[in-house]
This record gives sequence, structure tokens and C-alpha cells, in this order.
Amino acid sequence: MNYIATVDEQTYRIGLEEDGLTLDGAPVEIDLQSIDGGFHYSLLVGAISHEVFVERCEDVCFVTLGGQRYRVQVEDERDQRRGKQRAAVEETGEAELTSPMPGVVVAVLVEAGQEVRTGEGLLILEAMKMENEIRAPRTGVVEAVHVSPGQRVGQGDVLLRIGS
Repeated sequence: MNYIATVDEQTYRIGLEEDGLTLDGAPVEIDLQSIDGGFHYSLLVGAISHEVFVERCEDVCFVTLGGQRYRVQVEDERDQRRGKQRAAVEETGEAELTSPMPGVVVAVLVEAGQEVRTGEGLLILEAMKMENEIRAPRTGVVEAVHVSPGQRVGQGDVLLRIGS
């Protein structure tokens, strides 16, 4: 599986294979362990150890490493190829909101027919023991809700549809 990671303005290609990880095609030996079960990690790259803090904010992470804070966005290469970059949401027509990751729907905050504004919370998705609020990518009307609380969803599954 290949991913595209954008760190600030720099883009990297990450490959996850059975035999290890590659960064821009070159093999990399890493080990990442949570220190506190949350946002504090120990990262071992080759023989060099780093202390890392990760803050997650919707589809972007902020990573603090060596006293520097980086904005990191990771996208599945297939999604990028299909043109599903979240930053390029059209302001007209229909928008299908898909799950950014596998998880369980904890709560649905809207219903069909409800008007929503850009950034408004639509539902809560639990993934990897974290609750993530999925927000409206644009202003519109919720046309359909395809999930309910307690439902398991996979990455890319349609959660709801917003129209003009």
C-alpha cells in the first residue's frame, strides 16, 4: 500500500510492504512505540531515537519532533489518483462524504433535510480508540444519511450526502 505524506510543503511517497517500509523508494528501518498510550511516542529511525508528540485535527496532524512543529497530511495514493483531495471540495452540486478511516459511528449529529455550514459537526467516528468529529466540507443541505450509531464503516464508505 502506498501513501503520500505532505509535511509542511514537502511531499514524500511512503510504501508499506510485508517486508518493511520505504520512503521515496528507499528502505527505512523504523520502530514507533507509544509512551503514554496517547500522543507521546518514541521513534527509532535506524539507530537514532526521537521523542515525538502527535496532535490530530480532522484530516491533518501536527507533529512535534526535535522542538519543531510540522503540519502533516497523509493520503492514500489511490484516493489522490482519483482526485479526492479534501481541500478541493466544490461549492455546488452534490458532495458525498466518505469515511477517512475504518471505524464505528458513535453519533450522527444531523438528519436529512437539515441545513449545515462549512465546518459544522456531522457525525462522530471512533477509530483506534479516538473519537473523530467529521465536519461539513461546505455549506448545503443534508440530502441523505447512510449510517447510524453503532455501525461499522470502512475507509471510503459513504457516510452522508450534502447538496446545494
